[in-house]
Amino acid sequence: MDIAHLPSRDHPVVHHVSPADTLNWLKLGWRDFKKAPVDAIFYGAIFVIMGYLLVLYFKDAPEVVITLSALFLLAGPFLAIGLYDIARQLEIFKGTRINLLHSMLAWRANIPSFTLYAALLAVLVFGWFRVSLLMFALFYDTSAPTLAILVAEAWSPEHLAFLIAYFGAGLVFAIVVFSVSVVAIPMMLDKEIDTISAMVVSAQAVYKNLMTMVCWAAIIVILTAIGFATYFIGLMVLIPLIGLSTWHAYRAIITYER
Repeated sequence: MDIAHLPSRDHPVVHHVSPADTLNWLKLGWRDFKKAPVDAIFYGAIFVIMGYLLVLYFKDAPEVVITLSALFLLAGPFLAIGLYDIARQLEIFKGTRINLLHSMLAWRANIPSFTLYAALLAVLVFGWFRVSLLMFALFYDTSAPTLAILVAEAWSPEHLAFLIAYFGAGLVFAIVVFSVSVVAIPMMLDKEIDTISAMVVSAQAVYKNLMTMVCWAAIIVILTAIGFATYFIGLMVLIPLIGLSTWHAYRAIITYER
């Protein structure tokens, strides 16, 4: 069976799902992980390496570390295309075989849509990067503090305004990216659909399932935080689990009719 797009004349329909369904998505994602552990860990290892390089290269520039760590989360949906393709292959071939190379080149299935999405994501990422650096410039009028000093002083009263402004701005960016990407990227992989249409449907899915999507976003944040807390090692399993589970979230929320 060829891994081809379904006809583009199919129209997406957004369904209501409950917060309890998020646990089922994780269960299905874990099932897929166990069916293709080597392929999944391959992608997890990439995130682990990225994390180590992030800390190693920018260890003396905490403002850049924090900014790029946030971008690491923002760009996650796009970088997880290969994981979505693995879940799709398991679905199509009933778990009988996985083509890792196909997953690595999955973006070629819808090059125009993925290219435009990457461009739009780059704009958002650049905007967050500039806002983040501006926050440090406003609250630290001298040289940027070291990471140790930043952590030690983060909860002091004089730095409370910085925390509120920084994480408040980061939350806005994260909400925007999550809303327009949570099912948009799996949809662009699965169907011949343009970027804007996919992003609109994704935003509609979030709006129609607000509490469920809040729960799902919280699960993603918690699992990612655990991965960071284990000095990135946990990301080797947790990132693939999130990616594979997101495919099942997409399948539960979006169906198609002609």
